[in-house]
Amino acid sequence: MKTQNTNTTPLLTKSYGDQHGGAGDVAQAITELTKSANARIDATAAELKEFKQETSAQIMELEQKGARRQGGDDSGTPSVSSLVLKSDGLSMLRDSSIKNLRISVKGFELGQKATVTSSAVRVQAARDTEIYGTMGRRTAVRDLLITRPTTAASIEYLKGVRTGAAAVQVVEGDTKSEIGLNIALESAPVRTIAVWIPASRQALDDEVMLADYIDTELRDALQLAEDAQLLKGTGTGANIMGMWTVATGYIRHVTGDTPSDTLRRAITQVQLARGVATGIVINPIGLERLELDKDKEGRYQFSYNVTDDNGRASVWRVPVVVTDVMGETEFMVGDFARAARLYDRQQATVEIATQHADYFTRNLLAILAEERLALTVNRPEVLIKGVFLP
Repeated sequence: MKTQNTNTTPLLTKSYGDQHGGAGDVAQAITELTKSANARIDATAAELKEFKQETSAQIMELEQKGARRQGGDDSGTPSVSSLVLKSDGLSMLRDSSIKNLRISVKGFELGQKATVTSSAVRVQAARDTEIYGTMGRRTAVRDLLITRPTTAASIEYLKGVRTGAAAVQVVEGDTKSEIGLNIALESAPVRTIAVWIPASRQALDDEVMLADYIDTELRDALQLAEDAQLLKGTGTGANIMGMWTVATGYIRHVTGDTPSDTLRRAITQVQLARGVATGIVINPIGLERLELDKDKEGRYQFSYNVTDDNGRASVWRVPVVVTDVMGETEFMVGDFARAARLYDRQQATVEIATQHADYFTRNLLAILAEERLALTVNRPEVLIKGVFLP
C-alpha cells in the first residue's frame, strides 16, 4: 500500500492587505489550495481501491480453504476460514471500516504434528570414566595348598612309598611285622610365570584408571597360567610338574553313578588312602552338572551344600575350586594340605620399565607381571583324578 504524502506547501504566503496583496493574490492562493486538495483526494482514493483489492483476495483465499476443509479437521478443531466467515467483523473489513481483523483460535493446530524421536535429536553421550576389572574366578588352585616362602632356586624333598603293614604278635618271641619305606630324593626347580603388555606413557598419564585396569588384567592372566601349571604342568622343559600329572586315578566307579555319586566315591578313595578330602577342582560345566542333577521325578538332589560358610561352592561338604584348566568332564578330589606344597620364590608383582628395544625414544612402556614358584608333590596317592562317565 502506498504511503500518503504529508508534506504540504503553505497555501497563503502573504497576508491579505500586504503591500503586494490584493484581490489577485488571494485568487491565486485559492487556486493553488484547490489543486493540492484534489491531488490528495485522488491519492487517497487510489490507496483505498488497492486495499479493497488486497482484502478481497485474502478473504477469497480463506473461503476456498474453508471449503476444502469443510469447516474443520478430523479432530473437531475449526478451520481459520470458518472462523473468519462467522466473525462479526467481516462486514466491517469489507467496507474498509477496519483495516485488520483478529480472531482467537483455541486448540488450532497447523497441519500434521511431527513425532519427535531420538533419531531426529542428537543427544550428548555420557562417558563412564571407570574401567571395570576382569571377571576372574573367586578362588584359585593355590588356595587349596599350604604355601611357604623360599629364597632357593630349587626345592629338594623326600618322596616315600610304604609297603607292608603292622600286625599282632601271635606268640611271644615270634618275629614282629616289618614294613618298608621306599624313599626317593626329589627336586622341584623354581619356575617363572610371566606376562607383559606394551602401553604408551601418555595413555597411562592421561587415564588414571587405565593403570589399575592393566594391572588387574595382567594378574588375572598370571593366575590362569599358574592354575594350568599347578594342575597340568608336564614337568618337562621349564614346566612345573603338576598335580594332575602325578595324581592317582579314580577306581571306584559303579555303573549308573551320577556325577554327584562319582565325587562322593572319590572322597572315599581319598579316605581309604589315609587322607582327608580338603578340596575338589572342577570345570564350570562340571559344577553345573552337579547342581542340575535331578531324581527320577525331576526333583533337584540336595545331597550337597551349594556354598560353605565362606561363600565358596561346596560339594559333599568339601570346598570347590572352579577353573577352566580342567576339562568339562574332569575332576580332582584330594587332600591337598598333605599331598603338596607350594613355594613362593617371588610373589606376583607388576613392574613398569622403558628398557625394551626402542621404547624409551618412542615414549612406550613395558608393563610386566611375573612370579616365581615351585611345587612339590610328595603324596600323590591322596590326589584322585577322574572323569564323569555319561
